[in-house]
Amino acid sequence: MKRNILLICDFDNTLYDWVSYFVSSFYKMVDEAVLILECDREYLLDDLRKIHRRYSDSEHPFALLETEAVKARFPGLSRQQQAAALDRAFHAFNKTRKETLTLYPGVADTLACFQRSGVRIVGHTEAKYLAVTDRLRRLDLNQYFERIYCRERSTSSHPAQGAAADLTSGNEVVELAHHQSKPSAEVLLEICEREGHSPENAVYVGDSLIKDILMANRAGVRSVWAKYGLKAPAGAYDQLVRVSHWRDEDIEREQAIREGAGAIAPDVTLEHGFSELKQILLI
Repeated sequence: MKRNILLICDFDNTLYDWVSYFVSSFYKMVDEAVLILECDREYLLDDLRKIHRRYSDSEHPFALLETEAVKARFPGLSRQQQAAALDRAFHAFNKTRKETLTLYPGVADTLACFQRSGVRIVGHTEAKYLAVTDRLRRLDLNQYFERIYCRERSTSSHPAQGAAADLTSGNEVVELAHHQSKPSAEVLLEICEREGHSPENAVYVGDSLIKDILMANRAGVRSVWAKYGLKAPAGAYDQLVRVSHWRDEDIEREQAIREGAGAIAPDVTLEHGFSELKQILLI
Protein backbone atom coordinates (compact mmCIF):
# COMPACT_ATOMS: atom_id res chain seq x y z
CA MET A 1 0.00 0.00 0.00
CA LYS A 2 1.46 3.34 -1.09
CA ARG A 3 1.58 5.97 1.63
CA ASN A 4 3.87 8.87 0.85
CA ILE A 5 1.48 10.26 -1.77
CA LEU A 6 -0.01 13.67 -2.29
CA LEU A 7 -3.42 13.42 -3.97
CA ILE A 8 -4.49 16.69 -5.59
CA CYS A 9 -8.16 16.70 -6.51
CA ASP A 10 -10.08 18.89 -8.87
CA PHE A 11 -13.64 19.43 -7.59
CA ASP A 12 -16.20 20.37 -10.27
CA ASN A 13 -17.17 17.39 -12.45
CA THR A 14 -14.60 15.26 -10.64
CA LEU A 15 -16.24 14.82 -7.24
CA TYR A 16 -19.75 15.95 -8.24
CA ASP A 17 -21.65 16.88 -11.41
CA TRP A 18 -21.22 20.65 -11.42
CA VAL A 19 -22.64 21.26 -14.90
CA SER A 20 -25.95 19.52 -14.21
CA TYR A 21 -26.37 21.12 -10.79
CA PHE A 22 -25.46 24.65 -11.83
CA VAL A 23 -27.36 24.76 -15.12
CA SER A 24 -30.57 23.36 -13.67
CA SER A 25 -30.43 25.63 -10.60
CA PHE A 26 -29.46 28.74 -12.55
CA TYR A 27 -32.22 28.41 -15.13
CA LYS A 28 -34.85 27.72 -12.47
CA MET A 29 -33.81 31.04 -10.92
CA VAL A 30 -33.93 32.79 -14.29
CA ASP A 31 -37.40 31.51 -15.13
CA GLU A 32 -38.75 32.72 -11.80
CA ALA A 33 -36.97 36.05 -12.14
CA VAL A 34 -38.51 36.61 -15.57
CA LEU A 35 -41.96 36.40 -13.98
CA ILE A 36 -41.04 38.81 -11.20
CA LEU A 37 -39.26 41.30 -13.43
CA GLU A 38 -41.77 41.01 -16.28
CA CYS A 39 -38.94 41.01 -18.79
CA ASP A 40 -37.86 39.02 -21.83
CA ARG A 41 -35.98 35.83 -20.95
CA GLU A 42 -33.29 36.25 -23.61
CA TYR A 43 -32.75 39.85 -22.54
CA LEU A 44 -32.17 38.72 -18.96
CA LEU A 45 -29.78 35.97 -20.07
CA ASP A 46 -27.79 38.53 -22.06
CA ASP A 47 -27.79 40.78 -19.01
CA LEU A 48 -26.47 38.02 -16.76
CA ARG A 49 -23.77 37.05 -19.23
CA LYS A 50 -22.50 40.64 -19.18
CA ILE A 51 -22.21 40.49 -15.38
CA HIS A 52 -20.42 37.15 -15.54
CA ARG A 53 -17.96 38.50 -18.09
CA ARG A 54 -17.37 41.63 -16.03
CA TYR A 55 -16.16 39.50 -13.14
CA SER A 56 -14.74 36.59 -15.20
CA ASP A 57 -16.96 34.28 -13.20
CA SER A 58 -20.08 32.36 -14.23
CA GLU A 59 -20.88 31.88 -10.54
CA HIS A 60 -20.65 35.52 -9.53
CA PRO A 61 -22.61 35.82 -6.24
CA PHE A 62 -26.03 37.42 -6.68
CA ALA A 63 -25.26 38.50 -10.25
CA LEU A 64 -29.00 38.88 -10.76
CA LEU A 65 -28.99 41.94 -8.49
CA GLU A 66 -26.51 43.74 -10.75
CA THR A 67 -28.50 43.36 -13.97
CA GLU A 68 -30.10 46.27 -15.79
CA ALA A 69 -33.38 44.37 -15.70
CA VAL A 70 -33.48 44.52 -11.90
CA LYS A 71 -32.41 48.16 -11.80
CA ALA A 72 -35.20 49.07 -14.24
CA ARG A 73 -37.86 47.06 -12.39
CA PHE A 74 -36.91 48.19 -8.87
CA PRO A 75 -35.40 51.71 -9.13
CA GLY A 76 -34.49 53.29 -5.83
CA LEU A 77 -34.51 50.06 -3.82
CA SER A 78 -31.46 49.06 -1.81
CA ARG A 79 -29.57 45.88 -2.69
CA GLN A 80 -31.15 44.14 0.29
CA GLN A 81 -34.64 45.27 -0.76
CA GLN A 82 -34.04 44.07 -4.30
CA ALA A 83 -32.96 40.70 -2.95
CA ALA A 84 -36.16 40.49 -0.93
CA ALA A 85 -38.23 41.28 -4.03
CA LEU A 86 -36.45 38.46 -5.89
CA ASP A 87 -36.65 36.00 -3.02
CA ARG A 88 -38.75 33.53 -5.04
CA ALA A 89 -36.05 33.40 -7.72
CA PHE A 90 -33.24 32.78 -5.24
CA HIS A 91 -35.40 30.21 -3.48
CA ALA A 92 -35.87 28.40 -6.80
CA PHE A 93 -32.08 28.23 -7.20
CA ASN A 94 -31.58 26.95 -3.64
CA LYS A 95 -34.35 24.36 -3.90
CA THR A 96 -32.99 22.94 -7.14
CA ARG A 97 -29.45 22.94 -5.74
CA LYS A 98 -30.59 20.79 -2.81
CA GLU A 99 -32.07 18.32 -5.27
CA THR A 100 -29.18 18.18 -7.76
CA LEU A 101 -25.90 18.90 -5.96
CA THR A 102 -24.75 15.45 -4.90
CA LEU A 103 -21.46 13.58 -4.85
CA TYR A 104 -20.72 11.04 -7.52
CA PRO A 105 -21.16 7.48 -6.17
CA GLY A 106 -18.24 6.29 -4.08
CA VAL A 107 -16.52 9.65 -3.63
CA ALA A 108 -16.89 9.97 0.14
CA ASP A 109 -15.96 6.33 0.80
CA THR A 110 -12.92 6.56 -1.46
CA LEU A 111 -11.63 9.77 0.11
CA ALA A 112 -12.14 8.30 3.59
CA CYS A 113 -10.23 5.18 2.55
CA PHE A 114 -7.32 7.26 1.27
CA GLN A 115 -7.29 9.31 4.45
CA ARG A 116 -7.14 6.19 6.64
CA SER A 117 -4.31 4.85 4.48
CA GLY A 118 -2.12 7.89 4.99
CA VAL A 119 -2.63 9.53 1.61
CA ARG A 120 -2.53 13.32 1.98
CA ILE A 121 -5.36 15.05 0.12
CA VAL A 122 -5.58 18.65 -1.06
CA GLY A 123 -8.02 20.30 -3.44
CA HIS A 124 -7.33 22.54 -6.43
CA THR A 125 -10.08 24.32 -8.34
CA GLU A 126 -10.64 27.37 -10.52
CA ALA A 127 -13.91 28.07 -8.73
CA LYS A 128 -13.78 31.13 -6.51
CA TYR A 129 -13.55 31.05 -2.73
CA LEU A 130 -17.21 31.42 -1.74
CA ALA A 131 -18.50 29.00 -4.37
CA VAL A 132 -16.12 26.18 -3.56
CA THR A 133 -16.22 26.51 0.23
CA ASP A 134 -20.02 26.58 0.13
CA ARG A 135 -20.14 23.37 -1.93
CA LEU A 136 -17.63 21.59 0.29
CA ARG A 137 -19.72 22.47 3.33
CA ARG A 138 -22.97 21.32 1.72
CA LEU A 139 -21.41 18.05 0.58
CA ASP A 140 -19.58 17.47 3.88
CA LEU A 141 -16.22 17.23 2.11
CA ASN A 142 -14.20 19.54 4.37
CA GLN A 143 -13.13 16.66 6.58
CA TYR A 144 -11.07 15.04 3.81
CA PHE A 145 -8.97 17.98 2.61
CA GLU A 146 -5.92 19.31 4.42
CA ARG A 147 -5.80 22.40 2.24
CA ILE A 148 -7.78 23.94 -0.61
CA TYR A 149 -6.37 25.98 -3.48
CA CYS A 150 -8.93 28.12 -5.29
CA ARG A 151 -9.35 31.43 -7.12
CA GLU A 152 -9.46 34.58 -5.04
CA ARG A 153 -12.89 35.60 -3.80
CA SER A 154 -15.18 38.03 -5.55
CA THR A 155 -15.38 41.63 -4.43
CA SER A 156 -19.18 41.47 -4.47
CA SER A 157 -20.84 41.22 -1.07
CA HIS A 158 -23.87 39.31 0.10
CA PRO A 159 -26.98 41.55 0.04
CA ALA A 160 -27.39 41.00 3.78
CA GLN A 161 -24.35 42.35 5.59
CA GLY A 162 -22.42 39.73 7.51
CA ALA A 163 -24.20 36.83 5.79
CA ALA A 164 -21.20 35.69 3.78
CA ALA A 165 -19.35 34.06 6.65
CA ASP A 166 -16.25 31.90 6.43
CA LEU A 167 -17.48 28.50 5.29
CA THR A 168 -14.26 26.55 5.42
CA SER A 169 -14.88 24.78 8.74
CA GLY A 170 -11.22 24.85 9.70
CA ASN A 171 -9.68 24.10 6.31
CA GLU A 172 -6.82 26.32 5.24
CA VAL A 173 -7.72 27.95 1.95
CA VAL A 174 -5.10 29.43 -0.36
CA GLU A 175 -6.55 31.91 -2.82
CA LEU A 176 -4.67 32.00 -6.10
CA ALA A 177 -4.34 35.11 -8.22
CA HIS A 178 -6.08 35.25 -11.60
CA HIS A 179 -2.83 34.57 -13.49
CA GLN A 180 -2.22 31.38 -11.47
CA SER A 181 -4.57 29.34 -13.61
CA LYS A 182 -4.75 25.96 -15.31
CA PRO A 183 -3.00 24.58 -17.32
CA SER A 184 0.06 26.37 -15.90
CA ALA A 185 2.58 23.81 -14.69
CA GLU A 186 4.06 26.45 -12.37
CA VAL A 187 0.98 26.65 -10.16
CA LEU A 188 0.93 22.88 -9.72
CA LEU A 189 4.64 22.79 -8.94
CA GLU A 190 4.05 25.54 -6.35
CA ILE A 191 1.36 23.42 -4.72
CA CYS A 192 3.68 20.42 -4.55
CA GLU A 193 6.46 22.54 -3.05
CA ARG A 194 4.13 24.06 -0.47
CA GLU A 195 2.89 20.60 0.50
CA GLY A 196 6.45 19.28 0.80
CA HIS A 197 6.11 16.65 -1.93
CA SER A 198 8.08 16.13 -5.10
CA PRO A 199 6.02 16.03 -8.31
CA GLU A 200 6.97 12.37 -8.72
CA ASN A 201 5.10 11.54 -5.50
CA ALA A 202 1.99 13.50 -6.43
CA VAL A 203 -1.16 12.46 -8.28
CA TYR A 204 -3.58 14.90 -9.92
CA VAL A 205 -7.12 13.83 -10.76
CA GLY A 206 -9.42 16.00 -12.86
CA ASP A 207 -12.03 15.88 -15.62
CA SER A 208 -10.47 18.29 -18.15
CA LEU A 209 -7.85 17.08 -20.60
CA ILE A 210 -6.91 20.58 -21.69
CA LYS A 211 -6.64 22.00 -18.17
CA ASP A 212 -6.09 19.27 -15.58
CA ILE A 213 -4.28 16.55 -17.49
CA LEU A 214 -2.12 18.85 -19.61
CA MET A 215 -1.10 20.77 -16.47
CA ALA A 216 -0.19 17.60 -14.58
CA ASN A 217 1.76 16.18 -17.52
CA ARG A 218 3.75 19.38 -17.91
CA ALA A 219 4.55 19.43 -14.18
CA GLY A 220 5.69 15.82 -14.08
CA VAL A 221 2.79 14.86 -11.79
CA ARG A 222 0.98 11.59 -12.40
CA SER A 223 -2.20 12.49 -14.28
CA VAL A 224 -5.54 10.76 -13.74
CA TRP A 225 -8.40 11.66 -16.06
CA ALA A 226 -11.89 11.55 -14.54
CA LYS A 227 -13.49 10.76 -17.89
CA TYR A 228 -16.85 10.02 -16.26
CA GLY A 229 -17.06 13.74 -15.43
CA LEU A 230 -17.70 14.63 -19.07
CA LYS A 231 -21.22 13.20 -18.97
CA ALA A 232 -23.98 15.80 -18.77
CA PRO A 233 -27.66 15.95 -19.76
CA ALA A 234 -28.36 16.80 -23.39
CA GLY A 235 -28.29 20.54 -23.95
CA ALA A 236 -26.81 21.39 -20.54
CA TYR A 237 -23.45 22.47 -21.94
CA ASP A 238 -25.08 24.77 -24.50
CA GLN A 239 -27.14 26.35 -21.72
CA LEU A 240 -23.97 26.91 -19.72
CA VAL A 241 -22.16 28.54 -22.65
CA ARG A 242 -25.18 30.83 -23.16
CA VAL A 243 -24.52 32.60 -19.84
CA SER A 244 -20.85 31.80 -19.31
CA HIS A 245 -18.15 34.39 -18.67
CA TRP A 246 -16.12 32.86 -21.51
CA ARG A 247 -15.32 35.37 -24.23
CA ASP A 248 -14.36 34.61 -27.82
CA GLU A 249 -10.72 35.30 -26.96
CA ASP A 250 -10.91 32.81 -24.05
CA ILE A 251 -12.17 30.11 -26.40
CA GLU A 252 -9.53 30.98 -29.00
CA ARG A 253 -6.77 30.87 -26.37
CA GLU A 254 -7.90 27.46 -25.16
CA GLN A 255 -8.00 26.20 -28.73
CA ALA A 256 -4.45 27.47 -29.26
CA ILE A 257 -3.31 25.65 -26.11
CA ARG A 258 -4.97 22.47 -27.33
CA GLU A 259 -3.35 22.71 -30.76
CA GLY A 260 0.05 23.51 -29.28
CA ALA A 261 -0.12 20.63 -26.84
CA GLY A 262 -0.79 18.00 -29.46
CA ALA A 263 -2.25 14.74 -28.19
CA ILE A 264 -2.97 14.92 -24.46
CA ALA A 265 -2.69 11.49 -22.88
CA PRO A 266 -3.38 10.86 -19.18
CA ASP A 267 -1.33 8.35 -17.27
CA VAL A 268 -4.54 6.73 -16.06
CA THR A 269 -8.20 7.04 -17.08
CA LEU A 270 -11.13 6.59 -14.70
CA GLU A 271 -13.90 5.41 -16.99
CA HIS A 272 -16.83 4.94 -14.64
CA GLY A 273 -16.21 6.62 -11.29
CA PHE A 274 -13.90 8.12 -8.70
CA SER A 275 -13.67 4.86 -6.72
CA GLU A 276 -11.57 3.35 -9.53
CA LEU A 277 -8.75 5.49 -8.12
CA LYS A 278 -8.36 2.99 -5.27
CA GLN A 279 -6.81 0.51 -7.68
CA ILE A 280 -4.10 3.05 -8.47
CA LEU A 281 -3.23 4.49 -5.05
CA LEU A 282 -3.90 1.62 -2.65
CA ILE A 283 -1.64 -1.03 -4.10
